[in-house]
Amino acid sequence: MDTPTDFLLLNENFATNFNPFYEREYLIIQTYPCEKRLIVDKRSFNYKEARDYCSIQNLGHDYTSYSLRIFHNQKLWEVDFMGEPWKVSKEQDWKIAEEYLKAHHDKNIDGEIVVCRCSYPFFSSLTTFINRHGEADEYWQPVTCLTESQGLEIENCPNCNYTLIELDENEDDDDYDDFIPLACRECSNYDGEFYGDNQLICAIHPYGCGSDFCPDFVP
Repeated sequence: MDTPTDFLLLNENFATNFNPFYEREYLIIQTYPCEKRLIVDKRSFNYKEARDYCSIQNLGHDYTSYSLRIFHNQKLWEVDFMGEPWKVSKEQDWKIAEEYLKAHHDKNIDGEIVVCRCSYPFFSSLTTFINRHGEADEYWQPVTCLTESQGLEIENCPNCNYTLIELDENEDDDDYDDFIPLACRECSNYDGEFYGDNQLICAIHPYGCGSDFCPDFVP
């Protein structure tokens, strides 16, 4: 007899947690906004089907972006125009250690799981130190929280090398503001400026094209 849990397995996103990825399987994943776990919207072994589905999803969502990846050698890879593995993806199926998941939901712990802009999750805990004026001060110390690497204090993201600790509150934030999506690098249409709280990618694609290859790229 089927139970309510059995019917959940009909949901592809839910079932992904129980079904391993297969070599050369195409995955349409959510790349924005980044979540604590990999969001897989569709799985397929047909490149054209996966590519077309990814394009439709990006056209149908204004505030969510999707990208096509291929599972190869136990990692997610970006694909070229032929659907072949091109380079290792910044987005991976990160496995967060259970103790950090529990700590994230524990209201008695000053810490939480944070996701870097590249998709890498880490645990940020409140730490006290003595500043140069001899006064107690606090800052958020990032530590690794994956099953394969946990408890290591880090200053930069192990996945993309982005600075996770601001040593100077007045330090320029250009390193973050100048982050350029892969499809926009060296494109003359790229803007990248912030207008209020919103960053304008370009006049053609204000929120980005939602793909690793922009059809309107101009060198």
